[in-house]
Amino acid sequence: MRTFKAFINEGIAWQTSLSKQIFDFPRASIKDLTIPLSSSIFKRIWPDTIRSTAFHLTDYDGLENLKRIQNSKKSISAFYNMRSRQIGEGIRTYGGYVAEIEGDVLVASPDDVATMPDKGGRRYIVWQTIKNGPTDYPPGMGGGRGVNKIEKDLEKMLSGLVDKYDKYLSDFRFKVDPVLAWPMIRDGITTSGSNSGKVLHKAIADYLDGMEKVMKKHSKILHSIFTDYTKSRTLKTDPDSGDTSDWDELVINNFKINKIHVGEEFAEDFEDDTDIMGIPIMVWNDHEKLSSHLSAISKKTK
Repeated sequence: MRTFKAFINEGIAWQTSLSKQIFDFPRASIKDLTIPLSSSIFKRIWPDTIRSTAFHLTDYDGLENLKRIQNSKKSISAFYNMRSRQIGEGIRTYGGYVAEIEGDVLVASPDDVATMPDKGGRRYIVWQTIKNGPTDYPPGMGGGRGVNKIEKDLEKMLSGLVDKYDKYLSDFRFKVDPVLAWPMIRDGITTSGSNSGKVLHKAIADYLDGMEKVMKKHSKILHSIFTDYTKSRTLKTDPDSGDTSDWDELVINNFKINKIHVGEEFAEDFEDDTDIMGIPIMVWNDHEKLSSHLSAISKKTK
């Protein structure tokens, strides 16, 4: 089991963002338990890496940062398929630029699974997303009843942490419900005095070590949930509505940018250029054609 120091040293120290990700339960439910999508944890549990061609949507300002974090453990959200409207309008940026990348796949899903990044470039996923099916609300990765045993082990892990740190509870009546007690323990630790930072550091380390043990115990089913979509790379159709999602989502790290696709709204700006920051470009005058082209590449490179 690696140390918390090694976990931090993957990139920018996470303690502030980890505290929020690990201790907060917005709906006071196990559904909000946070699973770290850490490449170091994944590598120890699943040594064989899935390498894949995929795409990352960004704006021009985002390209420089994307180039800077190539070949690192910092992860990004990527996709195999995306509708033309999203390519033009963007999702979390203004969009208009698609980086064609090759990288290590940590997670792949036929729908947006709302992974959450931290300041160090690592991502997290909540337990509900792993358990829910593609047609549930919110959509998930399809674990269903097959992950009930994992959920019980996660509850047991959290209960054990509450037992270990219960002296920081302000009200022992909440100890019967670990989901309510765990955030209170964080609050108790942070107001406990000069040693609070060290104690919080240890509590976070214990959480991550406990999470890794549960993931390792159930590695076979989790690996299937996390990576089976890399085999089909086809958006699933809702049997009731006939709709498909607007894009799928992958979490990728250790990637290299092979090409930048420039969308139609910026095509004129680059019609005489062959590269952006030394990376070859392909200029498009039609987002529909670009969308189809990206999906075709995804299928071709399976």
